[in-house]
Amino acid sequence: MRPFKLRPPRLVAAVLAVSLVLAGCTDDSSEPAKVSELAGAMSTVAQDLPPDAVEAAERLVDIVLDGTPDQSVAAAAELLRRSGVPIVSSGGPVVAMPDALVLYDSPVYAELIPALVTATRARDRYAVDQWATLLTSLGLTTRKLTFAQVTNALAGWGKLDGEQPAFTTAAAVVRALSARRGQVLYPAAAVATTYLDPLQTVLLLAHATSRFGMVRKSTTKATALGLAAGAFVVARADDDKGPCEVFTTLFETDNVATKANSDFLKDQLKDRLAGAVLKEGAKEIFDRASEAYGKAGATLSVIMLMLGARLTLTSDKTSTHFKHQAGSRAEHVTLTAKAEFDIKIAADKLECYSLAGLSIPKAGPLEGFTIKWSSEQDQRGTIQKGGSAYLVAVSADSTKMTKGGKTGADGVSTLEVKPPVEKPAGTGEKLKGSATFIAKMDKENFPFELGDLFALGSGAAGFAVSKIFDLVKDALTRAGLPEQSITVGVDYHGSDIIVAKGHGRIELILAAIPDAYVDLVSCSGIQGPFKGTGGFGGSVTEWIRLARLIGVPVADEYPGGRARVSVMGNAGQPNPFPIMKGEGGKQFLDGVLTFYPPASANSAVILDDKRVGRPVGEVEMLVAGNPFPFGDLVWPAVRVTSDPRCPEVTYEYDNA
Repeated sequence: MRPFKLRPPRLVAAVLAVSLVLAGCTDDSSEPAKVSELAGAMSTVAQDLPPDAVEAAERLVDIVLDGTPDQSVAAAAELLRRSGVPIVSSGGPVVAMPDALVLYDSPVYAELIPALVTATRARDRYAVDQWATLLTSLGLTTRKLTFAQVTNALAGWGKLDGEQPAFTTAAAVVRALSARRGQVLYPAAAVATTYLDPLQTVLLLAHATSRFGMVRKSTTKATALGLAAGAFVVARADDDKGPCEVFTTLFETDNVATKANSDFLKDQLKDRLAGAVLKEGAKEIFDRASEAYGKAGATLSVIMLMLGARLTLTSDKTSTHFKHQAGSRAEHVTLTAKAEFDIKIAADKLECYSLAGLSIPKAGPLEGFTIKWSSEQDQRGTIQKGGSAYLVAVSADSTKMTKGGKTGADGVSTLEVKPPVEKPAGTGEKLKGSATFIAKMDKENFPFELGDLFALGSGAAGFAVSKIFDLVKDALTRAGLPEQSITVGVDYHGSDIIVAKGHGRIELILAAIPDAYVDLVSCSGIQGPFKGTGGFGGSVTEWIRLARLIGVPVADEYPGGRARVSVMGNAGQPNPFPIMKGEGGKQFLDGVLTFYPPASANSAVILDDKRVGRPVGEVEMLVAGNPFPFGDLVWPAVRVTSDPRCPEVTYEYDNA
């Protein structure tokens, strides 16, 4: 049977490296190897790989995540190739073909692989639910798959005896990438923290959406065109079919090819996903989407180009100090967000494959983008009355925190922030805080309007890409766009007041100490020192007699006995301290301070003097070195805004 040849439409379905990673690429990519050098670099990284497909995939993942920029790009391209994904160039020449099975709807532009690697190493992410939404948004399936269904389909993928090597490799890569993050993709995994990185997204979408062909063996014709024998091919741009059509001559898609290899296709991801939805007739739910292959490929190509949107955030100071004088601007901090298009492609226009005819912007600043600003300042009551934040926007920039600010011709949007003024200046402990600011491209004001960035030519190609773009615009905006954060240290004088205070009863069968207590305060936060008193009061004669009968080494103290206490604080461990020794110098009353993780201090506590604060830990009184089982001797350690034992400082924002 004569092989069926693909006609090279302007929109060949291509699941281009789908880097759905618009949420904050944070790792600058160094200059990678040129496209013309990529095939050689791929061959180099493949030389010492183990023969086992899974072990080789795991080794390639390590190189992607830990190697130099050139090594990482070459390793990513090689693992894509071994997974059945062809590597092509924007001008048409094929850089590398798979060994046998080819996902011919999913050629990946070599020029975009560096951005894919950068985003993967930066741990950009997509929720499994977002990936499932893509399948329905693009018409590839009529039913939305759940997290459990997707992960159940992935759990056994690529593990059959005699598995198609492309499936084995792709599945092993997906698992290895998750493992490097300490994650496992399985139905019982935590939905909120289990995600797909860009490289996983590429492989899974390619395998879920592409049709299969078989790579042709080298022919005399191919050799005459300048194609290297074996898997690596570099097509000449001046061959008689033209560079954009050479790709279609390198594989066959007729029934003879697929039937001959049907055993290898029995574990394809599309079937596993379909089987997760319905036990019978499930495949039809996916088969209806045959007309959507081109749409999906073109859509993902647009998304891949959008990976070029980068956002960097810098500050003119790494730290500042609260003002000592109103009107001073020396303590102000200027944050600078810069939006750029950072994919470098030599040609002005994509000549081949899914976005053929699309003009792309030159690398450089992006003008007119809306940058939204926000801040996270972990205070929990640190600032005393009169101040509400370490740093706030100056009046002229206050609307940027709510409505955002546009980038100028240089792609820059700035935010000027200021600290409050100390009153009285320099009073109290020297304390430290921090303010984190987030700059994000506004997803509601979507920056990638075709008229702004992509100069489409007239005719069917431009119209088709425009329609595709409109269809997925909502999905892309829901996914979000790049964001960056920066943290500025802030020093100030004042009091970070924590009170650890409580009263309780120490009871035995026939008697009790009615008032065992601890009263400690730190004016300088958790690190202390905590100073104060501890002890007991009331009539204790009978209690002492009975206590000694059961072996408690009670001190010969008069009623109202107390001791001065001082203890340093360490947030990472218990902080014990002695209160009072008993008979013969043995332990009688002791205490221990422990602190909660910062995120847990959300509730409010009302102290016995009506002060309101937020708990940061707890203090426990021990009797004879042990927790006392017959009474409540555990009390909260609370951050408050005032205490007569600490200097009082107020903070006010000036008009500067």
